[in-house]
Amino acid sequence: MSARPGAATPVAANRARRTFAAGLALGGLGLVAGARSVADPQPLTLIVPQAPGGAADHFGRLIGKGLEPHLGRQVLVENRSGGGSIVGTLAVANAPPDGRIIGMVFAAHAINQALRKHMPYDALSDFAPLCLGGYNIIVLVAGSGYPADDAGELIAQARKASTPTLYGSLGVGSAAHIAGELLAVEAEIDLQHVPYNGSAHIYREILAGDLPFGIVTLASALPYLRARKLKVLGTTHARRSSRYPELPAVAEFLPGFELLGFFGFVAPARTPAAVVERQADALGKVLRSPEAAPQFAELGAEIAVSTPSGFASFLRAEVDRFAALSRRTGMRLD
Repeated sequence: MSARPGAATPVAANRARRTFAAGLALGGLGLVAGARSVADPQPLTLIVPQAPGGAADHFGRLIGKGLEPHLGRQVLVENRSGGGSIVGTLAVANAPPDGRIIGMVFAAHAINQALRKHMPYDALSDFAPLCLGGYNIIVLVAGSGYPADDAGELIAQARKASTPTLYGSLGVGSAAHIAGELLAVEAEIDLQHVPYNGSAHIYREILAGDLPFGIVTLASALPYLRARKLKVLGTTHARRSSRYPELPAVAEFLPGFELLGFFGFVAPARTPAAVVERQADALGKVLRSPEAAPQFAELGAEIAVSTPSGFASFLRAEVDRFAALSRRTGMRLD
């Protein structure tokens, strides 16, 4: 792919190609403009609290490259996985509030605060919210030959089963795990959680017939769905996605069911208000760009941008909601 005149040097173009070797298209979210020389010598580090190669990592790299022209500085994406997102998020909480580090947070940010007694930080008071970025579409998937074709049929089968129905997720405390526990409570069925280290392991078990279904991000499932190796039994959002209207919502069979997988951005607490405003404004410009919605939809996500105060209110509501679920079910993560 050749660069447009005046947009990118060969070195910058090579760097961009390496960054998106996973298949992300160049050119969107201001990527070409982002290849220009950076005015600020101090880079901004964006910490993604999940491992490289997954949807969260792709989100972070799209956003990072898009931010560069708006902030006039290089943006480095750093993956710090572990502890159900706690390791990477703790690094943001402990960072100096000098505008050099921000972090991505996901549903686990609110889940950990609500369901763990011992936390090394407070998910609300130890961070300066920047903005909500959007929602990850979470789906229940099964093999193409699985006898249930939707969540309603899955629930009916589980109610008749003499043993708990197994389901897989990407770990204890993940949004997918909590979605499974919520499904069990609201549908009054017996489900047994099986945590996996990586979605590839879940899909291998499903395709081998050893796992009835999994709860995963749509982003990781899309290649299997397009190859017709898997099918979606339902999404965990309250209604069908505008980007994927063919996918039914679990709530169509179980009214009121909803579990939001979200992503957003935070800075360390006590970051100056002017810095928060500038970073939030830049994030909003990237996410609202014409290229953002289709690129994120390709990764199984929907854009929904908020103000810093709006994201603060959203996080408080999510922590309260998961705390209520904990009281209702007795579920704890430690």
